Amino acid sequence: IEIVKDPASKEPDMERTKKLMEATREEGVLIGQGGLHGTVIRIGPSLLITEAEMVEGIERLVRAIDRVG
Repeated sequence: IEIVKDPASKEPDMERTKKLMEATREEGVLIGQGGLHGTVIRIGPSLLITEAEMVEGIERLVRAIDRVG
């Protein structure tokens, strides 16, 4: 997932990415960060993840995204 200020210009949004990383950490979801500007979010669950764990992880990620806006 690439975090940008505007989908048309695709200008990287480093401040929102930083806030999202903090919000996901507070939700107990550890995600990776990459890309040229550090604004690409990487999600790499275990291959042994259960469906229930996926649902819970997605719900936590959505809560973090909602907080950041």
